[in-house]
Amino acid sequence: MIVVEQAGRPGHRRGAYSARWGIIPVVAAALVALPVEAQETGPLPQAASDDIIVTGTADRQLLLDAKTETGSRLGLTVRETPAIVDILSQELMQERGLRTTVEALNATPGATSGELASSPGQMSMRGFTAGAVSLLWDGVRQTNSALIIRNLDSWSFDRIEVLKGPAGVLYGEGSLAGAVNLVPKKPRFNGDSYAATVGYGSFDTLRAGLDANVVVSDTVAIRGVASANRTSGFVDDTDARFLATTLAVTLKPVERLTIELAGDYLEDRYGTAYWGTPLVPRAVARDASDLVRTSDGFVLDRAIRQRNYNVINADQGSETWWARSRIGYEFSDALRFTNELSYYHADRRFRNSEVYTYAAPTAAFPEGSFRRGTTRIDHRHRFVVERAVLASDVEIGGHRNRFSIGGEYSDSDLAVPRRFGSTSGVDIFSPRRGSMSLAETVANFPDGRADFDSSTVIASLFAEEAFNLTPRLLLVGGVRYDNIALYRSIDDLNAGRTTAFSRRWNPVSWRAGAVFDVAPKTQVFGQYSYAVAPVGSLALLSATNAKFDLTTGRSVEGGVKTTLFGDRLDLTAAGYWIEQDGIVTRDSANTSIAVQGGRQSSRGLELSASGAVTRAFRLDANLAILDARFDVLREAGGNRAGNTPPVVPERVASVFGIYRLDALPVSISGGARYMSHFFTDNANSVRVRGSTVFDAAVTWRLPQGDVTLRGRNLTDRLYANWFGGSARQLTLGAPRSVDISFTARF
Repeated sequence: MIVVEQAGRPGHRRGAYSARWGIIPVVAAALVALPVEAQETGPLPQAASDDIIVTGTADRQLLLDAKTETGSRLGLTVRETPAIVDILSQELMQERGLRTTVEALNATPGATSGELASSPGQMSMRGFTAGAVSLLWDGVRQTNSALIIRNLDSWSFDRIEVLKGPAGVLYGEGSLAGAVNLVPKKPRFNGDSYAATVGYGSFDTLRAGLDANVVVSDTVAIRGVASANRTSGFVDDTDARFLATTLAVTLKPVERLTIELAGDYLEDRYGTAYWGTPLVPRAVARDASDLVRTSDGFVLDRAIRQRNYNVINADQGSETWWARSRIGYEFSDALRFTNELSYYHADRRFRNSEVYTYAAPTAAFPEGSFRRGTTRIDHRHRFVVERAVLASDVEIGGHRNRFSIGGEYSDSDLAVPRRFGSTSGVDIFSPRRGSMSLAETVANFPDGRADFDSSTVIASLFAEEAFNLTPRLLLVGGVRYDNIALYRSIDDLNAGRTTAFSRRWNPVSWRAGAVFDVAPKTQVFGQYSYAVAPVGSLALLSATNAKFDLTTGRSVEGGVKTTLFGDRLDLTAAGYWIEQDGIVTRDSANTSIAVQGGRQSSRGLELSASGAVTRAFRLDANLAILDARFDVLREAGGNRAGNTPPVVPERVASVFGIYRLDALPVSISGGARYMSHFFTDNANSVRVRGSTVFDAAVTWRLPQGDVTLRGRNLTDRLYANWFGGSARQLTLGAPRSVDISFTARF
């Protein structure tokens, strides 16, 4: 639970939605009016509880005084952390209609997320993607974060916290651009409470959720949360079902001891999953769009916007189990111990036709066709994470000093049978999709039949410190040592040979920063970080890539966080530079040889504002501008230096406003999100146009709960948010849609 100490009262929580460039001046003009409104209306009323965050509609959202575990293990507030930490609360996700983690992550300032079918919820942040962003579940990180990403229902979470910039000190290798912490709902001792939600909308989309918190006694509280979803999808025959359940209990047998136990079960099932809409030559397209520009004149055809080219017997899904425990003991007011133990097990399956490649017209297909590959992959994945931390908060020579030291051990096993082949081609406009054979033969999977088995064991030591050199100057630092051991075997069934290899790395990550109070509610901060990342996912490293060292990353960040106009406006601004050295490139003398020596970097500026324009009207806005590039990268196809990395929009902006009518029990809200163009390959040969998407909602407040009618993508914009089976298959965003929901709390 986040506890907010903002101006002596709890605050609300943070998020963002979308913006168009033309809206930014309006936002700025509106915020200029804040001093007058602040003088007229005075401060907002104080909430009654320190445990539950309850605020008025118009209270600002940046939560600079909220304590967050994602940014440190020292109990620092967002204001005290020398980095940007964004928080999206459950209340805010409901307010903005953010139903899934993908929608929530797209509401994070400066970040984008997409529906990549193999791992929905991949994220682009500060110029980096995939393995550069760590995914955490209640603060627990798995060393191969990209493997476990799923598109989850936001109902399960108390909040989502996003730490920007290198987080290697906290979460180890692979946290070069930041970390996303999904924090499940937990038991509370402030009374029994119940909530339910149900909604229905376009594309036969149904959503239902239950949430029950029961206080058994002064020492026992239980919470159960469940959600179920189904959709037919806006693409032909792409129905999907989702289920998420959490059961948690918190015990306080004695005053200073807290025991948290929880279990989660997550499931997703896709009929024939959507792997993206392929590009076609302009001469073939029946309704060519300007969404894509390629070096060879291919376009995205609106006429096939809803076509599905996956085989009819495709089967994709996952079942995931988490068992979590956290034991906290306070030896005194100044010394506490925390031990966390988690066990994860997942079975994931992918049986699809995933890659579609345009083929020239033939007698059978006079307008051309798509050749299709077939894939059969299974993941049997489990890991155990044990972490112990001892933290203190004492005075040294009259100076406050917060210090933590701890150790972590993780053991991960991943078994992956992989099969690759091809199946019959399909007509572009009237696909007879057919089926794929799953027979275990070389003829059926000539492009590869291999069984992978990976074991990754990591033992870590880490320490952090926050020292008040003066009452206004806080020094923050940390260091982490990882001992990484990888063992991998590959049984090539087609070739009849087995390859086994192992590798060990011993990286050290560190950071040093400072926060200075220019005024009681205005802080400037700066930080330097050093982190590491593998050249690919550790569990899937090839024998060639395992020979390489870890890549290294350096980052410099600085900025300001401030609260103005009588606590009615929060502003943050940050500038940063991140550089990753040692990425895999090609020998300049012989491009057939892979070497380590490439480099990519990004630099940028992020601005966020949240203001109570009046008591009834709140306005949030943010803007991210970055320059991301490959500084040194050579591939077999050419020199990529100066190109932008894939799926990295260099301009992202959003604006969201909510107005609560006094005369009627009605709230009106709306927002817009702008994302500039991005590329889908290192060669930058496929350029995807930028887009602006508008949403709006009306909420009726009833005694039993809230009824919300929401419209999404109101202008029916054709846009893409990621790419699918190949760089020439775009995962399109949903067309205009409407949904209605009812949420009750009692």
